[in-house]
Amino acid sequence: MPDVASNLRFGVILIKEFDEFNVENISSLMDNFSVYGCTPDNLIIKAVPTVHDVVIATQFMAEYTDVDGVVIFAPKNRVMGTLSVMNGIVQLQMQWNMVVVIGGTECADHIIDMVALQNNMEMEAPQMQTPHSTIS
Repeated sequence: MPDVASNLRFGVILIKEFDEFNVENISSLMDNFSVYGCTPDNLIIKAVPTVHDVVIATQFMAEYTDVDGVVIFAPKNRVMGTLSVMNGIVQLQMQWNMVVVIGGTECADHIIDMVALQNNMEMEAPQMQTPHSTIS
């Protein structure tokens, strides 16, 4: 299990309106990432004011960084209960083919599993074959 994520980079979006949650849980999230070999240098941590700002922040992560996935670090029910935010996140996942997970300290496990699944499926995908041309 160690070093599974040593070559992976992740974005972590903190939501300032959940500061108490952040303070209580962020060190555990970092510890969980380190168990898999993900160093602090491979984590891009940004804070946004409110839950409604996570969609644009996730877009920024996708567009302006080379992260393999994004963690929206927040109480899961508070983000997932906001339909407009969830709709935006799903659209970004599809547009950028990027894993986005929402929640607390378990997010390190979840995002590493999902990025590994994505990478494995990509490597196992049949190669595009060029059709044989027939010349008459």
